Amino acid sequence: MTSRMGTAGLVLTVMAYLAPLSGAAGYVTLVIGYGNGLGAPLMFPAAGLVLLLFSVGYTAMVRRLPRPGAFYAYISAGLGKRLGLGAGAVTAAYYLIGGVGGYFFGAVATQNFMKGQLGIDLPVWTYLIAFLVIVAFCSYRGADFNVRVVGSIVCVEVLIIVAFNVATVFRGGPTGHSAEPFTWDAFTSGPIAVAALYAINLFGGFESTAIYREEVRDPARTIPRATYILIVTLALFYGVTAWCLITALGTDKAVAESAADPTGSFTTALSYSLSQGFAQIFSALLVTSVLASQITIANASTRYLYSFGVDRILPRSLAALHARHGSPHRAAVLNTAITAGVSLLIVLASVDPQVVYVAASAVYVFSLEGLMLLVSLAVLVYFRRNRDTGESVWKVVVAPLGSAACFGWLLYFTASRPDLLLGTGPTTLLVPIFFGVIGFLFTAGFAYASWQAVRRPEAYRRIGREA
Repeated sequence: MTSRMGTAGLVLTVMAYLAPLSGAAGYVTLVIGYGNGLGAPLMFPAAGLVLLLFSVGYTAMVRRLPRPGAFYAYISAGLGKRLGLGAGAVTAAYYLIGGVGGYFFGAVATQNFMKGQLGIDLPVWTYLIAFLVIVAFCSYRGADFNVRVVGSIVCVEVLIIVAFNVATVFRGGPTGHSAEPFTWDAFTSGPIAVAALYAINLFGGFESTAIYREEVRDPARTIPRATYILIVTLALFYGVTAWCLITALGTDKAVAESAADPTGSFTTALSYSLSQGFAQIFSALLVTSVLASQITIANASTRYLYSFGVDRILPRSLAALHARHGSPHRAAVLNTAITAGVSLLIVLASVDPQVVYVAASAVYVFSLEGLMLLVSLAVLVYFRRNRDTGESVWKVVVAPLGSAACFGWLLYFTASRPDLLLGTGPTTLLVPIFFGVIGFLFTAGFAYASWQAVRRPEAYRRIGREA
């Protein structure tokens, strides 16, 4: 692959994955409504600190191991190739499942916009196909092309939220400006664990900076720099947006309104601070926000399939690069075929699209937390075995140990409170199916690596992009 992306391009690419507009309209209001209420503005910087703690060891691995593959490569290097391949299979699967959920969410959002604003009423599956076609084309063209596409979308998203924040700061809210959200009493006014769950998962995807190692300039510097910029920017961005949202709704009503209607409350705040016209623009931008996110998710899952092709875990043809675009085009085609096939089965089964999104999100969140725990442990083990790297104790012991403790606690909490991710709505067979796929792929990856260790030692040594 060609190496053309700089820090700004990488930040914009991953920022699109995080979909800042839909994140602000969804998870920020969840932190307010179901988390620690008026203390939400402080929760995002707190979540950012946890992720910075994780990134200290993570970026040390980036500098030390000149391999793409991210979680797959680092877990292989630290915890062994068997766990590494199992974790790599899980990572590829959670990107794919998250992508499927995103397609259905985007299709519903587009249907609502087209029907509400233009009076056009088409079935959800027509918009689903449109998303698949656009994302497939962008994924085939490669990261350099996608930077231009998703970069422009992200810039517009951020401008809308910044405009809302600035207008709210100058105008105030129904109850004026309040410093109460920045007090300790407000921070501890609701279940902090619930708030942390929603807040941290709003950052999910920042780790994909390392996936683009072969497509950036000076990866040993660009990837760590982009990772830190993303975390700090998002922590401050969402913290300020949470305070402005509370201000625009009024400190006396913000928690209740956010809990009653998370997405609708953000639209209400936009209408108050800006205008009804901006609220309508938000509806359109929500569609493009999901599109940009889907393009980036497809790029991430494509690069895992590409890595498996390079390592010959999957057919070697997947490691081929397009002669003109430099993209892993065959892996992109396979990724599109898998997501399209799964989406078609779900459509034929007549599953409620909203249920699909909720189920996919739950699997995505739980898998991400487990993988970040494994990466933190991998950092500890790898640098204990390789003591001559010159890295400080803070980077390779203290920070990853703290990160492992945080994600271990969060994983336990998530497992003990599945209702926080799945809600209290109707159950669906997709949940056990999706989790079953994750469990099967982890076991299959572990077993296949074990078989290679005995029967194909040369292929076993290539696991984790090591050879």
